[in-house]
Amino acid sequence: MKKFHFIDGLKIGGIENQALSLSSLETSKVENFLINLNKRKNDYPDNFFNQKKYKNLKVISFERKQGLLISFIIFKKFRKYKNSDFIIYFNNMTSLWVIIGAKFAGISNIAICIQNSIIGNFKENFKTIILIKIFNKFKVKLVPCSKAVLNSYLKIDNKIKFCNVIPNCIDVKIFQREVKMIKKNRKLGKLKTISMIARLDDIKDQETLIRAYSKVKKKCRLLLIGDGKKKSKLEKIALSLKLEPKEIFLGSRNDIHNILANSDIFAFSTTDAEGFGIVILEAMAAGLPIIATDVSACREVLDNGDAGILVPINREDLWIKEITNLLNSKKLRDTYINKSAKNIQNYDSKNIILKWNNLFLK
Repeated sequence: MKKFHFIDGLKIGGIENQALSLSSLETSKVENFLINLNKRKNDYPDNFFNQKKYKNLKVISFERKQGLLISFIIFKKFRKYKNSDFIIYFNNMTSLWVIIGAKFAGISNIAICIQNSIIGNFKENFKTIILIKIFNKFKVKLVPCSKAVLNSYLKIDNKIKFCNVIPNCIDVKIFQREVKMIKKNRKLGKLKTISMIARLDDIKDQETLIRAYSKVKKKCRLLLIGDGKKKSKLEKIALSLKLEPKEIFLGSRNDIHNILANSDIFAFSTTDAEGFGIVILEAMAAGLPIIATDVSACREVLDNGDAGILVPINREDLWIKEITNLLNSKKLRDTYINKSAKNIQNYDSKNIILKWNNLFLK
């Protein structure tokens, strides 16, 4: 059995890490392939894929095409794999062209990961809902990564047919081993490090975290890893608070295990549009206490606040309070580290891949 994992460019991000994780797993019954539809989009250095954890990774890349040309390529390249499984890790018009090509090729086992929640009413999400309904017509399996994502769609249209939730995942054992090796050589500084890893876009809420940090900056240092359209705006906010952007904004990084191994607290300030937050899993695996915004997705991953501290949206004052509490109490940090260590096992890739395999048996 062959399973093809589709991404639209090798970008640095949570969902790309998800695709890499699942497509590089070695199994006795399934041969996995990572299909990159945009070979010119590669944010990773050449030696990145030389890591031992990617020894089983098989990548097939195509030149970027548009519209029906995508469908034609899918039909031409995959018609001999009628009994294979397709997992698409993005949800847009490009997904539709992939599906059309796959259907003409005779492939019936197709699934799409639905990664982000939607906010608002039908009119505000008209294009997205119509596209989802078209996927239903094509009998594509729609797989939400969290109950938060599922419920956000059903609130707008409860007639959409979804499969059961399959959460995102990481290879816990490998990630913990990488972090442990780095921690052995870590030199502790005078200030504890708080890190947040996320794209600088409208779904996230780095603003609240930056404002809170400006009040406790003498006690810790803040690192924001990621890039995006909000970078300029966020840097201006930092400057207005008399912070030095160059010390805070590190840009996109592909050495997440290194960042987390050199951190003391992980922060995840986000919005209601959050779908999951794979990096929260990485923070749990890295043995960090976590503070996150109290939205459905974070609440779900952090076991309703048992595996991490949840702070209401836009509550800068409570971010200050919880950061201060963690900085001042090793006992409190250890409590959350121990709780998250138990919780992370629910998101190990070896368990999640079984859910994906079972999905295609139905």
